[in-house]
Amino acid sequence: MYDFLLIASCVLFAGVCAIYARHEAASLFHPATIYLAFHGFVFVIRPLFARLYDFELVYRVYDFQPSVDDKITVILGANLAMLVFTFLVLRIADRAPLPLPAGAFAQLRRRLMAPALAVGAVLGPLAAFAQLSIWTRRADPYATMQRDPATGILVNIDGVGWFADAAMILGPIAVLAVWLARFRWPGWLVFLVASVLMLGSGGRGTFIFACAAVGFLFLIERRRNWFDWRLMLLAATSLIAFNAVVSDRGASVRGMLGGGETDVYSAKYDLDPLEHMDFAGMEYFEYIVYAVPQRTGSYDYFAHNLQILTEPIPRVLWEGKPIGSPVQFFKLWDYGTPIGMTISMPGAGWMSLGYLGIVIQAAIFALLYGWIYQRLMMRTESAFARLLFALLVATSIVVFRDGIMLTFVRQLPFYIGPLAIVWAIVWFTTPRLASQPTLPHAPGLQAGSSPRERRRALAAQVHRP
Repeated sequence: MYDFLLIASCVLFAGVCAIYARHEAASLFHPATIYLAFHGFVFVIRPLFARLYDFELVYRVYDFQPSVDDKITVILGANLAMLVFTFLVLRIADRAPLPLPAGAFAQLRRRLMAPALAVGAVLGPLAAFAQLSIWTRRADPYATMQRDPATGILVNIDGVGWFADAAMILGPIAVLAVWLARFRWPGWLVFLVASVLMLGSGGRGTFIFACAAVGFLFLIERRRNWFDWRLMLLAATSLIAFNAVVSDRGASVRGMLGGGETDVYSAKYDLDPLEHMDFAGMEYFEYIVYAVPQRTGSYDYFAHNLQILTEPIPRVLWEGKPIGSPVQFFKLWDYGTPIGMTISMPGAGWMSLGYLGIVIQAAIFALLYGWIYQRLMMRTESAFARLLFALLVATSIVVFRDGIMLTFVRQLPFYIGPLAIVWAIVWFTTPRLASQPTLPHAPGLQAGSSPRERRRALAAQVHRP
């Protein structure tokens, strides 16, 4: 039965992709494309490898073994999430973007160049220093972080988490540098330096975000919907760099620059192709189905979203700050050792309310990213809106992997913040008229007057002696 479902899942995925490819709105940067790519790799292609090679890494590390029914539930739930998300997001974001006026991006570059350089000069060193501090923590990860035994969450015990997360700012700065340089070598030089810092920290999310945002911007500005050979080269290079970091968590990059190396899980296990934990969304989902509600006796009922309210407050200012959500119906660490687990969008939905939770979770994210696409691509001819869209939609890759709204909210200040500051500088420094201009044919009549007031003013001009 499970093997049949794996084959059926492949057929369903291929059918959905074929139908979507004929849709008017289909493009590489559409949210539906990004989710279909995520689903296809994590829940269609990789399960075939898992069946062929009999993956065991996550089961051994997490100390659990899913039943056949658990595995079937995961395949069904993942496909349910794909269908709901794809259908709804295409109902909302159902047309191609509005065409931009000629020279719109060139004009926007001229407006943003000076403030962007100023913001980069201030925030760039801060982000670089935060990245280098992560390098130091990699040598002794428990010097500043402590894992809570009840929840398995790493807690910052030295300093402020906002500073550590400031390392993410390097991503949008690198993206803006490439775009402002018109995708030429000076911008790529900044991108290369930023990539070394990001990859050396062992993090992958910010690097993938930056690569995706650059690719989306290139396509949008060139008015192309699908692949370009230069984009394929960027994707291939990014994949090589990603795999290198996955294998040693950036130790080789740090080693080349004198940062030292650390032991990682990939060095302790003989892994089969695609078995490492960065792609193990299927096994993580299986663990959730294994635990919830069979062993927990309860769902989460979307209570994990309450962490959005407590997350912004630094722990140094709130001594009793809850670890994780302030309301918890269960702890997954009571049923295994799910270290480093990301639960994915369908996994978060199942944890919240089973199959109904999957439908709700997929619908929420479809509404979110569908609205972003509709508002910034379909309803405006603004080049700035396109720039903002590229940064926002690039966040979806990590959001779909984590599956929770907290990830989207947590990323916003760092991935969108630099561009928001740049735009605020432009807005406040742009000269504005002190008052509304008067109409030349009716002195004293302000612009925006009603038709009745306009007629009276004109009549007064005609009858004036």
